[in-house]
Amino acid sequence: MLINYEECLKLIEGGCKKILHIGAHTGEEAEAYFKAGATHIIWFEANDSLIPELKKFIYQFNMSQQIFNIALWDKNETLTFKVTNNFQSSSFFDLEVHAKYYPHIEVVEEKELMGYRLDSINGLQFYDFEFINIDTQGAELAILKGMGDLILSPSIKAIYLEVNKEELYKDIPLIDEIDEFLAGYQFTRALTAWTNEGWGDALYIKLPLC
Repeated sequence: MLINYEECLKLIEGGCKKILHIGAHTGEEAEAYFKAGATHIIWFEANDSLIPELKKFIYQFNMSQQIFNIALWDKNETLTFKVTNNFQSSSFFDLEVHAKYYPHIEVVEEKELMGYRLDSINGLQFYDFEFINIDTQGAELAILKGMGDLILSPSIKAIYLEVNKEELYKDIPLIDEIDEFLAGYQFTRALTAWTNEGWGDALYIKLPLC
């Protein structure tokens, strides 16, 4: 996370106990969540090769945690997952400007995966998410759309996303499109941190209803 989780919590009244994290990778944020008082985490990670390391790391922390080795999307359909030699750059989208900024990173494998809408997943241990973190290399908007009515939940206080102002991957949505979509659900962008490579992270806070 480019924006420290503690900094995010300064803008979130009452803190966050229940977190939905999509694009878990190896669970790097688990310690920060734990130290900040989180009690329940649901992790989604599409790349099955990362699951053993994810489990090894997150289960050090005494929280109720659930892992889904599932790809999320805005439709239930088969997707091509491009695995790179840097696991954090793997994506459902082809490399575009990313190849200019990171010429040493390349696709080394392609996997056919089934993508699912979040609102079609059964067995979640809770649905009253308070903090949602999505880090999925261009798939963030598709995943938000795949939440369906879950995005209307009054429990959601904030959404943290990887965002782009350049097409690091071909045909990905840029930040203005993300802003417009989330504004329709009463979320406003409160914090943004940019890299020099056209991508960054953003925190969206739920606006109070008038």
